[in-house]
Amino acid sequence: MAPNDFKPRYERDGYYFPLTAFGADQATKYGRRVQEIANSNYACRLGNRGQINQLHVLCPFVNEIIRSPAILDAVESVLGPNLLVWGTSVFLKPPHSSGFVSWHQDLTYWGLNNEQEMSAWVAFGPVNQENGCMHFLPGSHNLGQKPHRDVVDASNILTRGQHAEVDVDEFQTIPVELEPGQVSLHHGHLLHRSGPNNTDHHRVGMVINYISTSVYQSVADLDFAMLVRGVDEYHHFEELPVPKAEFDEDGFAMHDRMMAAHNNVLYDGARNMDSAAPVSRK
Repeated sequence: MAPNDFKPRYERDGYYFPLTAFGADQATKYGRRVQEIANSNYACRLGNRGQINQLHVLCPFVNEIIRSPAILDAVESVLGPNLLVWGTSVFLKPPHSSGFVSWHQDLTYWGLNNEQEMSAWVAFGPVNQENGCMHFLPGSHNLGQKPHRDVVDASNILTRGQHAEVDVDEFQTIPVELEPGQVSLHHGHLLHRSGPNNTDHHRVGMVINYISTSVYQSVADLDFAMLVRGVDEYHHFEELPVPKAEFDEDGFAMHDRMMAAHNNVLYDGARNMDSAAPVSRK
């Protein structure tokens, strides 16, 4: 069951942490496997700007992660019993790396028709200010959609280098420090960012984007999602199958279709973003 204080805190602040989803040993094993994938020959086929996207389509172990009962119970307490996963992304920050994430709101470029969504950030190792944890601006999900601009910066991990045009008082922000196996959850309009990794160790985590089955894609004609709880009575998305084996050809074929559809949404209206173009997928 979700913690008793989850829903009121989430609705007030736009986020909740820490929520424990896995034991530390299990989280470390997941993180080790993710790093192996990042160092494998598969990595260049797996996402945009060096990201690793949509592993839940390719790897059964990631399907275990996105179906964590602790996470699903918390998400259900806000979004209801019928839940889809719209996407997953791994964010890797190697030791002493300059990669950062600028202040932004997730929903800016997702093309979804409403706010019935929630993102879960899963820590596979210690996450703190020194190694580039997220920072949240409490209550900023109530500010509505803010203007964003695309900023070309090789160190920005975001797909388009998107940056919210807002002035944020850093003294009002909250660092999202997590232990292995802990999760933070946040609203798609919550302003958040993260800094570089200044430590000798990798920072490894994965974000899972949950949506209600009532949500639909308003920008593109085709989009994909995977049912993880309840029933999909709307069928607004092409349903993704659970992968049968790791990195098989059927999985890659589906991954390619899904990435192409998502990129049509994520890059909609993008200009002068050559450095942020999707990496080669072949």
